[in-house]
Amino acid sequence: MLLGVVVGLHGALRHIHVSDVLGALAATPRHEVVHALLLLAVSFCIMPIYDIPGILFARRLVAFPRLKFRQVALASFSAYALSHVLGAPALSGAAIRFRLYAQWDVPALGIARIVALSGSAFSFGLATCLSFLLLVHPGDLPLFGHGVPYWALRLVGLGLAAVVVFYVTLRQPELRIFRRVIELPGPWLALAQVAVSCLDITVACGVLYVVLPDAPGLSYAHVLGVYLAAFAGGLFSGLPGGVGVFDSLLLLGLAGFLSPATALGAILLFRVLYYLVPAVAAALFYAGHEVWIRVK
Repeated sequence: MLLGVVVGLHGALRHIHVSDVLGALAATPRHEVVHALLLLAVSFCIMPIYDIPGILFARRLVAFPRLKFRQVALASFSAYALSHVLGAPALSGAAIRFRLYAQWDVPALGIARIVALSGSAFSFGLATCLSFLLLVHPGDLPLFGHGVPYWALRLVGLGLAAVVVFYVTLRQPELRIFRRVIELPGPWLALAQVAVSCLDITVACGVLYVVLPDAPGLSYAHVLGVYLAAFAGGLFSGLPGGVGVFDSLLLLGLAGFLSPATALGAILLFRVLYYLVPAVAAALFYAGHEVWIRVK
């Protein structure tokens, strides 16, 4: 696992040159860098709580020792931050969680429930943010915002919102789809899961928005639409950090507002702030934990 972390970090760092980052940093006003760092601090506070709804859900069905917050924070933060640079986030994040929670005597069935709820959080957060964008700002959706009738986009947004509302308001303990039985967390945990994910997505997009140079017509809503499309594309590509896919989609979505060179400098700075800084911190915490359990 540690070897995978090192390889993943090396793959992400290989595409980023110090001179490019320094150039983007020099071109960004100091107050915007400070703003981005403050938002990054908020993001650092969100990542450690991602697994809490999943743990509460698992505890309802499986008995296991009470976990300390520092343990939950380590597993949640490490899985979240490192999965972005390791690639295939669903698999790498699950592997990190299984490794850590198993050390703390959480049964496999309990870990599976934690992984399921934590892993699905982004999907529901993405659906919620996208439905809001489609219903309120359909023109800011990249590629489709000016080529598809607004009523059609709003209809899609309404459908996505209906799915999230259905998930959050279901009170029954399980849902049967064909022959498959899906256990449900209940309204309060589902709402917490969606809220944490939405907050994470909007704060991450905020980091990107504040490091982008000011441009006429470039609103937060448009950047959010571009970010959602780029992040989803990078996520489904399975590449470490979505390298290439994420950046290309961002450049495409920002092409009407910023020159490619200007946009790329800001994107590189965003990658360092939101991808590499948390990943390096998580790698150090994770490595420190692995060393500690072997020497104690």
